[in-house]
Amino acid sequence: MILSTGIQSPMRLTKKVEYGIMALVHLTQRTRTERAFLQSREIAEHENMPGKFLESILLALKSGEILESKVGAGGGYRLIRDPQDLYLTEVIQAMEAQDQPDESIPAPIEPPVILNPADAPGREALGVINDRMDAAFLTAVGSLTLAELIGLVAERMPATR
Repeated sequence: MILSTGIQSPMRLTKKVEYGIMALVHLTQRTRTERAFLQSREIAEHENMPGKFLESILLALKSGEILESKVGAGGGYRLIRDPQDLYLTEVIQAMEAQDQPDESIPAPIEPPVILNPADAPGREALGVINDRMDAAFLTAVGSLTLAELIGLVAERMPATR
C-alpha cells in the first residue's frame, strides 16, 4: 500500500484476515433481516475467494466463537454475535489463534541470548518502531466493530438500486 507520503507501507493485513473480514461483512449483509445460514461456496463465489482457503478461515472463526455452523439442508455458517458487539480485533485474534504453535508440544531448548539494550541499539530501534506500529494498528481498528465497518462501507459505496 502506498501512503499519501509516497512511502510503501509494510503494515498489511494477511490474506487470511482480509478474507475473514470480507466473509463476515458478506454474512452480515446477506443475513441482516433473517438469521439464515450461508454456505461457504456462496461467500467464496460472491467475494471471489478460494473455497478451500475460505473454509479453513470460517472454521477458525467458528473455533473463535464468532460463527456457528449447521450441516445439511439449509446449512452453512452464520454469526453468533451481534455485529455491534463484535470488534475486529477479536476477529483477527480468532484467525491468528489457529496459527499459534501448540503449547503442548515442547519447543526445542536453546540457550537464552541475553542482550544488554546498550549493546544492541539497532534491535532496540526495531522494538520502538514495532511498538509504534502496534499502537497505530490499535488506533485504527482497536475500537472498530463489524457494524461500524459495514456502516463505513455503506458510506463509501454508491447505493445499489
